Amino acid sequence: MSVEVQTGARLHFGLLDVAAPFGGCGVMIDGPPTCVRVRSAPTFQCDERHRDRIIGIVDRWQQMTGQATRPSVTIEVVSAAPPHNGLGSGTQLSLAISLALLKQISAEPPTRECVLRLANRGRRSAVGSHGFFEPGFIVEGLNRGQAIARERTGNQQLNPIDRRIPVPESWRAGIVLMDDASPIETISGDEEQQQFDALQPASDEERARLVDILTGELIPSIEQSNFDSFADSVTRYNRSSGELFASVQGGPYNGEATTRLIERLIASGFRGVGQSSWGPGVFTWFETEKAATLAAQDWEKRFPGTKLLVQRPLRHTERR
Repeated sequence: MSVEVQTGARLHFGLLDVAAPFGGCGVMIDGPPTCVRVRSAPTFQCDERHRDRIIGIVDRWQQMTGQATRPSVTIEVVSAAPPHNGLGSGTQLSLAISLALLKQISAEPPTRECVLRLANRGRRSAVGSHGFFEPGFIVEGLNRGQAIARERTGNQQLNPIDRRIPVPESWRAGIVLMDDASPIETISGDEEQQQFDALQPASDEERARLVDILTGELIPSIEQSNFDSFADSVTRYNRSSGELFASVQGGPYNGEATTRLIERLIASGFRGVGQSSWGPGVFTWFETEKAATLAAQDWEKRFPGTKLLVQRPLRHTERR
């Protein structure tokens, strides 16, 4: 017997604040895909490439259940989105491992709360955690007062979803990744925490400006399938959110290479351009599959040192 869980990736359009309860928005796309397979085995075995992550999850499972030994399963990571590119790969992988493990060894269907507890993700952005279960365009943490009150009472749950909207099926997300040899800035783990610790919380005016773009332009554009409005508002929202990080990343985008790439894309007429999370992964949006295909044909000639992945908005995840 085996269980397989497949999910996509997360594009993060930007936070509303750099201090708790953070808040923000993003969208789930169908790739680069993450796929985890768990099957019965005589003894516990796991994918050595992701051993530390898997062992952390299994250790939490033992603490939760009181089991003295690790489960008799083999945990295999069939595929995973490239790490440290702003695609939410760590969250998607941890949640996929947690759900697959629980489905394999539990008599009862695992609850969302149990999966989230086991994965131990979503400390800042809850977009990828919510999106794993319910894909779409996700907005969370709009009501700062409610979230702060929840924290003060010791409630450590994820920010709730404020809005979840299906993205038009015809739209395509272009993920622009730089070659390994490129001089790119990557931020994760302890370094990421240090960066956040060095930041000043958003002012009321800064947060209000982001909320206005999000609720007054970005959300309506998706609901109305208005691509032009969506592309313009997501670029402005992403840049405005990035300004909150300017003191640690040198501007609205993280590092010179990412900044130059985004500027070139915009100057070349691409729409809906921005940096996902800390980057260096960059996104651009296309209104149709045809437009995305045309862009991909001579991509490496026009933007050497990068590659373009064309992805669909994620509407469901595979659980079997």
